[in-house]
Amino acid sequence: MAQFYPSYEKIAQLTVKPEEGELYLLKFLKENLDDSFEIYFNPFLNGDRPDIIKIKKNYGIMIIEVKDWDLSHYYLDEKRKWRLKQNDAYPKSPIDQVLR
Repeated sequence: MAQFYPSYEKIAQLTVKPEEGELYLLKFLKENLDDSFEIYFNPFLNGDRPDIIKIKKNYGIMIIEVKDWDLSHYYLDEKRKWRLKQNDAYPKSPIDQVLR
């Protein structure tokens, strides 16, 4: 099992509870990655707090921003950008969040 920081058990007890999608992904990582992986939940990184960071020494790092979107509330506009059906607003881009 991957090494979790904080521990997998402590994540569920945090004051700010993980979203359903974050818990789903954390459970998947726990069940499918071996102990050569390190998983950081909501770490402080250069002034920001990405949802999950996955690290494998000598291989690389993956920064993950999880979105609990109900796709029935969105559509793609003519520029292939996601928009909210309710008010035509643009949702926060997980790609922009990771790149800032």
